[in-house]
Amino acid sequence: MGEYIYNWLVRENLFNDGCPEENSVLIYANTKQRCLESAKAFVRGAFYKCNISVTSMNSDENDPIFNPIIRNDSKIITENIFKEMENKLRNIDLSQAYMELEDILDLENSIACQMENLCHFDNEDDKISYEDGELPHITGPLLITHNIIDSFLMSFYDGFPIENVAWGRIKDSEQWKTLMQIINEYLNIYFNSKLLGIESAKPLLDYISSILSKETPKKFILLHGHDSNLYPVLTALDVNEFLLPEQYEIIPIGGKLVFQRWYDATQDRDLFKLDYVYLTVDQIRDGSKLSTNNPPRRVQLFIKNCPVDSDGFCTWEDFVKVLKNISGFE
Repeated sequence: MGEYIYNWLVRENLFNDGCPEENSVLIYANTKQRCLESAKAFVRGAFYKCNISVTSMNSDENDPIFNPIIRNDSKIITENIFKEMENKLRNIDLSQAYMELEDILDLENSIACQMENLCHFDNEDDKISYEDGELPHITGPLLITHNIIDSFLMSFYDGFPIENVAWGRIKDSEQWKTLMQIINEYLNIYFNSKLLGIESAKPLLDYISSILSKETPKKFILLHGHDSNLYPVLTALDVNEFLLPEQYEIIPIGGKLVFQRWYDATQDRDLFKLDYVYLTVDQIRDGSKLSTNNPPRRVQLFIKNCPVDSDGFCTWEDFVKVLKNISGFE
């Protein structure tokens, strides 16, 4: 992804071909090892043999900027978040996806069924719990099935032979789409709450606000976190629903949320555009090199209170208003 993004920046004349000036680039990663290593891999692809390094907080703890927790312990806030999550739990219908997974697992003949009476996921209840300074936790069949399907998906992405992914019992994309309803609904319940999104994404949005607002020599800034960062940001910004062609996930591994600030010289104004750049299922599984002939996919995202013109741009002033409503953007 790094090399492709760099080539895109060159094509858009943000950089000349070659190493950019050090002060024009910032690569900032969460403290988690996978975030750091992914950021370093991006730098190797984008800025090979250039003097560009990864910045990160020197700590074993989660960087507060990237830590998606509820910081406001007001009972009104937490109760409203709970109510919204519980309402979504009551209204989801995962019966088809559960039946598909039960068949793959042969659940009725499993030890879980014989010893723990877990024979049908639909017969069990999900519960939401919460501890101060954390996100709410979902326990029950939704969490169990989410973790099972996530392990199948990681095996598929890692290029395991098809017969070694879910014992070869996932035969086609339609099965994957059915099963992925579980992961997508889990994320929807967990993160797709405006109030929870604002609470958990506020430090990250504050940081984004600060670096976008300043007259800075930085032309490219990469903030490398986790999918638990992207979903709350999308929710807090009130991004319209979107689909990612050739993907099963809402937030696929390695995806990039691209905030763009452009200058319109004809009207002397700044414009804003938001894209999601991501790899297809096959690109991830095959580990294929990205290029102009094999590009990642790009989908434009639309923010409800940031109307776009015929060219797909929102005015910078409207985007600033959105940020002000969320994080006190100055």
